[in-house]
Amino acid sequence: MLSRHLNDEGLLDATPNTNLFIDSTSKLSINEADKQLFKPLKDFAFAQLSTEYYQYTFWLKLTVNNPTDTSINVLFTTGVHKSLEVFRKQGGAFIKLQTTNQALRPNQRTYKFDESYLPLKFEPKQSYELLIKVTEHPQIYFKLKPKIISYAAEYEDKIRAFDDEYIYFVHDGIYISILLFVATYMFIMFFIERKRYYIYYGFYLFFLVLFGFWAVEHSPYIMLIFSYLPSLKFSANNNTYLLITNIFYYLFHYEFLELPKIAPKFSKVMVGYIKILIGLLVIDTFINFVLNDYSLGGKIWILTQPLIAIFGIYGTVQLYRLKGPFVRYIQIGSTVLIIGAIIGFLEQLLLIKPDDNVLMRLAPSFGLNYAVLIEIFCFSMALAYKTWFSQRKRNQLFRSVKESELRTLRSQINPHFIFNSLNSIKAYILKDRQLEASEYLTDFSTLMRAILQQSKEKFITLNEELETTLLYVKLENLRFEDGFRFNFSIDESIDTEEILIPPMLLQPYIENAIKHGLMNKNNDRILNLSINQASKEEILIVIDDNGIGREQAALQRKNTIKHQSMGMSINHERVHLLSLTNDLHISIKIIDKKSPDGSADGTRVEIYLPI
Repeated sequence: MLSRHLNDEGLLDATPNTNLFIDSTSKLSINEADKQLFKPLKDFAFAQLSTEYYQYTFWLKLTVNNPTDTSINVLFTTGVHKSLEVFRKQGGAFIKLQTTNQALRPNQRTYKFDESYLPLKFEPKQSYELLIKVTEHPQIYFKLKPKIISYAAEYEDKIRAFDDEYIYFVHDGIYISILLFVATYMFIMFFIERKRYYIYYGFYLFFLVLFGFWAVEHSPYIMLIFSYLPSLKFSANNNTYLLITNIFYYLFHYEFLELPKIAPKFSKVMVGYIKILIGLLVIDTFINFVLNDYSLGGKIWILTQPLIAIFGIYGTVQLYRLKGPFVRYIQIGSTVLIIGAIIGFLEQLLLIKPDDNVLMRLAPSFGLNYAVLIEIFCFSMALAYKTWFSQRKRNQLFRSVKESELRTLRSQINPHFIFNSLNSIKAYILKDRQLEASEYLTDFSTLMRAILQQSKEKFITLNEELETTLLYVKLENLRFEDGFRFNFSIDESIDTEEILIPPMLLQPYIENAIKHGLMNKNNDRILNLSINQASKEEILIVIDDNGIGREQAALQRKNTIKHQSMGMSINHERVHLLSLTNDLHISIKIIDKKSPDGSADGTRVEIYLPI
């Protein structure tokens, strides 16, 4: 029988001649199993979607006769299972003929081309009573089909499979390559832009890549990381990747669409859903990797799949209620993806995908994979649109900073200050005070040169800023004939050469203190400038005067208050723009001082400068 079938067809289906006993405890020895009641294998109907079979040991009995005068070398298989051991019963004892295991790498297998086959040799004129031990790994379908096949027939089957299934290899190769490229690009964009939605989307794609590798790894012809960590090949089932990818997928939605701002209610629901997914992931990981209870893990899978599908539909409906310049791309991509995900779920649930592949143990879900690619295209368009929009805003901010700097320059070189300074020089000359006029003119030209040079820089050192400020105060005091007393102090621990500051930051506040606060006071005019270490991260610059205060100055100088406040308002605008474009957050507080009787007692300006 063996010889005739192999010669004519190269294949012998041993199912009709095989008996089966199922050890649900997986504890029976080979001798104990041999004594059990075996029943015909053809009479068993194995349940699909079972989560229990991996806990069982399947024992098969089969008798093979070789009536010929020559040895017959064949391959034996029962299908794709975790392990397969073949014993020959001879004289009441059992001799192990061959064994294989899916955890073995190709060079460790007895038949390196496929882990599901075992090479057997049947000697002439002998009868072999075989006892076969089969153990299973977790999977959603189970088949037990013992057969004997010739090497030639197995080779022809491989050739046929390459012709029929090569599209799976090509498809998965292109699919994984696209995902890996886009994921890498997202990680690069995160380090450039520092936007969290890039890292979320990158991790979403990265775990889709791992899922793709996991599926490809089930092929007996591909060796990746899972070949060296076989527990990942089966324990990290598709539910693990499904949970992780969904977590990062919805984190991306939450961050990219800025849901707390545009849809606060939906945002709260999504945060709650993400927490549920994280909880399920922790439970799933603990069950599969710690407890190794794949039966319970299968129940988690049955719970997770419809939950993700239901929320996917709900979330997609909610997305269509949002408005925005790039929301349309997210809506389209999410819609296509949820359709593809439902198709993939039904393929698994209803066992629509072919399960008898030779080259690819797991056939790819074309519907799901194409949906992912369309979703990636749509989301990439949304990301590109938002990046372009953000870049345009940054360019606008940059132009605003430049315009602000120019306006600040014009306000800092105060026409009144220049006019009054020139009048002071003229008065010194007319009074024949040439020495004072020369000294004043030298200091004045030095100040103008410093202002013009520093106006070209975005930042200067604190030392340069102080030199310009002190020179400005000196000229103002000379102009007003030493009309006020100036006190300056700085913390010795502060290194003025290491700290950077926007140029001419202090001048508008000092000018305001002198012209509005002090010069409108009759006597005892005092201006204080102090710099101290506020904390490890910032210094405190205080400009304090004992003038008449802002309210009284506004009443006395109604005609010039608009002009005089322009320098401060422009300075505040420049500080705000710098915080947006350079992440430099300068805090400025203006405090109206009061005496015990409630009257104005001057103004205090506090500038907190990050270091």
